[in-house]
Amino acid sequence: MQSLDPEIYAQLRKMAKDRGITMQELIRAVIVPDWMRKAGASHPSSGRAVRKGVRRLRRTRATVTA
Repeated sequence: MQSLDPEIYAQLRKMAKDRGITMQELIRAVIVPDWMRKAGASHPSSGRAVRKGVRRLRRTRATVTA
């Protein structure tokens, strides 16, 4: 489950429309991979499992970069 600020939602909706894809496709194909790539580069333990296979997740503020 996710909740988006109306302004962010509108930006994402426009980006998806401009690309000719749905919001869900945009999130799965563009937003999540980009976020994972950036989170992995800035988080030194991103490749290691922590505490019996559970990784620590850091909450970050949503930004539109795609």
